[in-house]
Amino acid sequence: MIVLGLKCYSHDTGAAIISDESGELRTHAISEARLNRRKHSFTYPLMAIDYCLKAMNLRSLDDIDLICFDRHMESWPEPGSQFGYSNALRRHHPRYDDNHRWNYLVEQSLKLDKAKVRWINHIDAHAASAYYVSPFDDAAILIAEGGTGIYHGTGTDLNIVDRIGYLSDTYRDGEKLPKRRDHFVNSSFFYDKVSENLGYDIFGAGQTMALAGYGHLFEAENSFSVDPDRFDDFIINHDKTIHGMTNAPVYDGDDSEKLVGNPWVSLARQAQDTLEEDVLYLAWLAKKKTHAKKICLAGGAALNCIINRKIIESGPFLDVYIQPAASDEGIPLGCALSGYYTGGGELRREMNDAYLGRPNDPGNLKDVAGKWQLSAKPASPKEVAEMLAAGKIIGRVAGGSEYGPRALGNRSILADPRPQEMKNKLNTQIKHREGFRPFAPSCLEDRPPPFFNSPRRSPFMVIAGSAHQSDREKVPAVTHADGTCRIQTVSRDQNADYYELIEAFGDLTDCYVLVNTSFNDREEPIVETYDDAASCFLRTGLDALYMDGVLMEKTNETPVLTPTDNNATTAARVEQVYSDLIEHYCDVDVYVNLATRLNEEESHSG
Repeated sequence: MIVLGLKCYSHDTGAAIISDESGELRTHAISEARLNRRKHSFTYPLMAIDYCLKAMNLRSLDDIDLICFDRHMESWPEPGSQFGYSNALRRHHPRYDDNHRWNYLVEQSLKLDKAKVRWINHIDAHAASAYYVSPFDDAAILIAEGGTGIYHGTGTDLNIVDRIGYLSDTYRDGEKLPKRRDHFVNSSFFYDKVSENLGYDIFGAGQTMALAGYGHLFEAENSFSVDPDRFDDFIINHDKTIHGMTNAPVYDGDDSEKLVGNPWVSLARQAQDTLEEDVLYLAWLAKKKTHAKKICLAGGAALNCIINRKIIESGPFLDVYIQPAASDEGIPLGCALSGYYTGGGELRREMNDAYLGRPNDPGNLKDVAGKWQLSAKPASPKEVAEMLAAGKIIGRVAGGSEYGPRALGNRSILADPRPQEMKNKLNTQIKHREGFRPFAPSCLEDRPPPFFNSPRRSPFMVIAGSAHQSDREKVPAVTHADGTCRIQTVSRDQNADYYELIEAFGDLTDCYVLVNTSFNDREEPIVETYDDAASCFLRTGLDALYMDGVLMEKTNETPVLTPTDNNATTAARVEQVYSDLIEHYCDVDVYVNLATRLNEEESHSG
């Protein structure tokens, strides 16, 4: 059976594909943003669909047995459409690259057998994304994001205990309530509201968590009162909290460095403390209701590494599994998994690494070097380690890309964690982001550094560790203000080449740790292709590229690439790719006729 999972509505669209035809479960997945180079893309995932089909050597949606869509909202503008003709007519009001007209045209013209289509509830998809790839046969599943869910997984069955959100049916204690309860002012909404007060958009949770790490350096100043009576069984209602934030400070400056001080740090700390209390309560409730000894986590809150560590340390569960693509990027995988197992699929495969992308073709490396006039030569892990030990900052591309928001070595920027100035250099010259943002360490799973207090196994960089107080100056580039660090442990089985690079660096320096941050500039997604990597290389302060065993450096002939030039070239390329994909995957007559009708009606009404 071959199952395609799709998220086509709202942010972080994408695709995932599962096949058991080889006798084992094969999986590939990617977000549309990685391919169209638009961060948190809202675009209908034609590129991701094509990417996944090609990963399985398929040409058409006719080759798919089941197509499972994320039913992100269960109240639609019109039957059969998540976007709606009226929204397409007025083009909606785009955020980021949200274009309801284009999405509607693709949705209505896509060539697929509707008998193969199944709709998956958004929260159910999150739950499936975590449980079905975990090593557990009996576990509680907790989803905390715009919706809330508690589930109990046994074998290949995933049963709803509690669920609310996205205008879907509400469940309490395994029973569907006769009247739906709609409520969005939950813990996730509250955290986003504080992020907004700090000057960030709905994707600013990471910055809020980073700022909260400075809380011990400033006197606590509570800017609002958190409602102590917000808990109603599994429903957490922050209405009173939000309504009471009328006098909370709102940052409207353009210098993010000024956020490191009160009242901003206290605001972030209060948000973090409240979210921790909420999620730990939900984890306790999941234990109480399922009696399971293990738990799986997904939803946006599951990317909060501080909370994940506290769930582990609080003790109600013997083991915890966290989906690395816990945010909406993981929804396509959850849709595919849900469809596979409810459709009779029996094979299980633990997701012990997140490398679900397709490898690049090393045969293209010569063309990339020639295009950008870069020197290129094969290099061993030892040679690259020597460059890192000498202070060089290197972008690495290898194998399949990581699924989710964390770079785990295959699409990473790497550096030496020991120099005091390395953190500032990475933030200002490479990532072009706030100086208070921390960086993560990659270390060897079988040789964890003695100066870290962390879980022995943390392959997805979603659990906080800490550096011992007396040893923090040994690796200042990967130690946050409060001593925490979001550790990635690497085993030889998971990623042999990356393991050998860390090992080679450790053999040279006696420090078996590398700085690992995502390979991208501030306003773009993580790189996917060799060309993406070369483009980022030319626009940042990176010293070299290391791509599938080949080291590339700039020469006197290497051109200067500005962000403006890059954006224009990328936009033209992406537009052409989408045109080709519409011709391949859509009924062009339907697409053109519907577009003409919309344009004419818009012209008459204008």
